[in-house]
Formats: sequence, structure tokens, C-alpha cells
Amino acid sequence: MAKEPLKNFVFKKHMNIGEADAEHDTLYLEECFEDIGDYDVLQNTLSPQAIIVGRTGIGKSALLEQLEKTEQKVIRLEPEELAIRHVSNSNVLRFFEESGVNLDVFYNLLWQHVFAVELIKNRYNIESEVAKENFFVNIKNKLSGNNSKQKAINYIEEWGGKFWLDTESRVKEITEKLEDNLQTTVGSNVPHFKFGFGSSSNLSEEQKTEVVYYGKQVVSSIQIKKLSKIIDLLAEDIFDDPQNKTYILIDRLDENWVDDQLRYKLIRALIETVKKFRTIENIKIIFTLRTDLLHRVLENTKDSGFQLEKYSSLFLELGWNKDQLVSLLDRRVNHLLKHKYTKSEVSFGDIFPNKIDKTTSADYILDRTLLRPRDAIMFVNECLIESQGKTQITPTIMKLAEKSYSSKRIESLKYEWFVEHPALDHYIDILNKKTARFKVNSIVDSEIEDLILRITESKYQYEDSVIKSAVSYLNSKYPMTDTYRNQLIQNLLFTLYKIGVIGIKVDGTSSVKWIHDRTQDLTPQKIMNTSIVYIHKVLWRPLAIDARV
Repeated sequence: MAKEPLKNFVFKKHMNIGEADAEHDTLYLEECFEDIGDYDVLQNTLSPQAIIVGRTGIGKSALLEQLEKTEQKVIRLEPEELAIRHVSNSNVLRFFEESGVNLDVFYNLLWQHVFAVELIKNRYNIESEVAKENFFVNIKNKLSGNNSKQKAINYIEEWGGKFWLDTESRVKEITEKLEDNLQTTVGSNVPHFKFGFGSSSNLSEEQKTEVVYYGKQVVSSIQIKKLSKIIDLLAEDIFDDPQNKTYILIDRLDENWVDDQLRYKLIRALIETVKKFRTIENIKIIFTLRTDLLHRVLENTKDSGFQLEKYSSLFLELGWNKDQLVSLLDRRVNHLLKHKYTKSEVSFGDIFPNKIDKTTSADYILDRTLLRPRDAIMFVNECLIESQGKTQITPTIMKLAEKSYSSKRIESLKYEWFVEHPALDHYIDILNKKTARFKVNSIVDSEIEDLILRITESKYQYEDSVIKSAVSYLNSKYPMTDTYRNQLIQNLLFTLYKIGVIGIKVDGTSSVKWIHDRTQDLTPQKIMNTSIVYIHKVLWRPLAIDARV
């Protein structure tokens, strides 16, 4: 039964229920923020959850925007200010890492130094030389006779004016100081050694042993103990008022990310630093991280001293169900239409048809999302665009909107994952005109050979697991060709699973696994020839998927 349109109502041009990213969604975030329990946990400085983990578009940035708007004392650090690229691109640090010198202590010092300075500057509003001198006078008077805490003040004074530089300059200054110490110490103690930017593999075994020995000496001299006293100072003497809460927020650390061992170590050190600062009860350092990147950080920085269970309480994993997303859409639709066009409360169900293809409008839309707010908002916006000049949204309009929405979502996925998977457009193309579900062994040789040809014809700066498998296949001989072919298919399907466009039923006894499920234990090796692939409905229209299965 058709729904009655709102009285005297016509959908107008430029109507929408919000923007794709939280940074530009200010109007709707302020009025329609949907808290499903995550915000209260994040806001509570006594709650350990401080690392917001989730997929792109899941609402990580929205939580930070809401916190920044609500709380009085918030320090926002932009990724560019942290100079992570500068550190990770350091030829000196990379050389010593590859030689076997463990620089983890330095990475921890770097983060602790940055946060300590930001907190002190914010607490005492230090923006001038006079303010800095006043801070020293006051804190010295307060700590008179406390030799332990005096070490923290000595650390600050040793850096002099450089301690108060802007964040980016401070990170570069500390990094360059370590680089100079490493080069000078090793260069003056290792015979016939001249530092260059070549690979550490050029070193003789004797040279490498000496490089590691003297490199460790430099690292061990890092003043991490003095810096630890600063954290004690912050907890006991500066941020000693439980009502005076301060938050440090870092977003977008994972943008333009590439596989890089040094960057993984920096993020690992950040996780450890967040835990260390938990001793200051009214301070909370919060940062966001994509789920897949967190897994890679943990996998690539494993060592005997790292126990994941000690850090798991820090992670706030985001996820939405359909009811929560419908509630979010209700709020936004109501905000769009109430007061301007009607005095009554308006919900999603008031402007969408009851049924489309034997399912509810809400289910139809959400089945074509990755259960993320961004996807749902974008689909509804496309429906509003197609409804301009009309009095109601019909199933026909929804299907027109679906075509546009799905095409844009595919392009967005390619953009989101381009750095990590530069050939993703070719991977998605292999699903073109397939049935909505199919067995892995139905992928024929000609499809794989065509994919390999297209991949290897292009020159990519970064090679993911699929590209590497394709190159290995081309350079192999029978019987290894079969091994690399199977490996390529496994890596290909796992990549498509990881970005969310397919689900995989590994065997007859298991359920279909999707990346947005809570349990993500799928690996490429678990994908077998008899496994069944389910193509996500977001691809059905643009890839002409045959749904008759």
C-alpha cells in the first residue's frame, strides 16, 4: 500500500541529511549526534578505552568532533604537526633499524615528550617567554626540596627554548639530535666505516656487530627516566584536580598509509604511551585507527615483551547494527524537515515507501551499506537528489538512487584503499557479471591470466600481496605456477573481503564471514577452492551481478 505524501510538501534541490565526513558535517553532528554508548566511555577519563578502532566511515572522527565541541580543554594534534612522515622517512633511523639497533625507547620518548609539552603549555597557557619563566618560577617553588621531581624540571631546562617549539619542530629537533648522536658515535668508533644512505646489508659482519653495539649505547643514554619523572610531575603536581579534565585528540593518522616497518613501530609506541599516560586520571589521550591497520601494527611489531592482553582494554571498537542506523537516519530526516516543512516529528519511515522488492526500505538501503553511518547517509542523500520536485520517494526513485550511490561507493573504496591496494580497480572488475554467489573454483584460468596481465603491465610504486603473487606467478615454472595461482586467488579474495565487497563461506559448516562482523578471523590461507563467495549488494547494480541464485 502506497504511503500518503506529506501535505503540501515537495522535495527541493540541495536537500540532504548530512555530509560524508565528520569534518564537514558540523550542522548535523551538532543537532543529530547519535550516541550508541561509545561517547560516554570515551569522555570518561577513568575509562581505559582511548584508541578508537573501526573502518573508514564508521564514526571515529564524529566522536572526536563531539568531544571537542562538548569539553572545555581539548588539545587537537593534526598528523602533519606530528611529523611522522619526517621520522619514518629518516634514512639514518632506517639504517640503524635494519642493522639491528632497537630504537623503540626513542619512539616512546618522542611521544611522551610531545604530549608532556602540549599538556604543560595548555595548562599554563604558555605562549610567550614571560609565561614560560613564570611557569618555571612557580613549579620550582612548588617542588622545592623534592629531588626526584627536580629531575623533570632539569630535563625541561636542558632543552631550553627548544622544549617549547611547535610540535612539528620539536619532533624534528629530537629526531635530528638522535641521528647526529648515532652517526657521530658509530662513525668515530667503527674502523673503516663511513655512514651512507645505502642498505645495512653492505656492512661486514664485524662492522654490523660494532654498529649495533655503539648504536645501543646511544639509545641507552636517552633520558627516558627523566621524562618518566615528568609524567609523575604531571599526575601529582600539575593535573592534580580531578575536575580539571584535559583531552589530547589525534585523528587521521592512517591516511595515505603505506606498509612501513618504522611507521608500525611509531604507532606501537603511541599505543604504549597512551597506556603510560593512563596514570594521570584526569588526562586522556585519544586517537583513531583503522581496524586493519591496527592488526598490521600488532602483527609487524610482535616481540617477546609485548603482550596484547595488557593493551586490549585501551581499544574502543566501533560497530553499528541496523536499528542504530535507522535511529540515526530518523534523527537526520527529522532535522531536515521539522519546523521548515511540518510541525510534527518526521522519521525515515514517513518519507520512504513501506516496501521495495518485498523488503522494508530501511533494510533495502542498509543491505547495500557496510553498516556504516556514512554509507546510509549517502544512500539517503542520493534518494533526495532523485526526488527533486516530487512529493514522495518511490521504489523506482530508490533504484535510480541506488545506481548512482553504488557507483560512487565503489569509487570511494578505490580511493580509500589506493595507497595500500593500487590495483584495486582490477580486483573488483573480476566480479563483473558474476552470480551473486559462486564457488572459488569457478574462477577460470583466463580470468586470472587477464588479471595478471593488467597488473604486471602497470608500474606500481607499492606492491600488495596480490601484485607480488602475480609477479611470482609470471616468474615461476610448473609445478610452482599452480601454487602461485592459488596463492594469488586467495590474496585477491581476501583483499576484496577486507575492503568489504565480498563475504566468504569457508566451508559447509561455517557461516558467511563479512569484514564488519565482530569476529574477523579469516585469513587468505583459510580460503579454499570449495569456499563460496558472496558479492555484497552494493556491487549488484554497477557490476550487473546476477541475483538469481
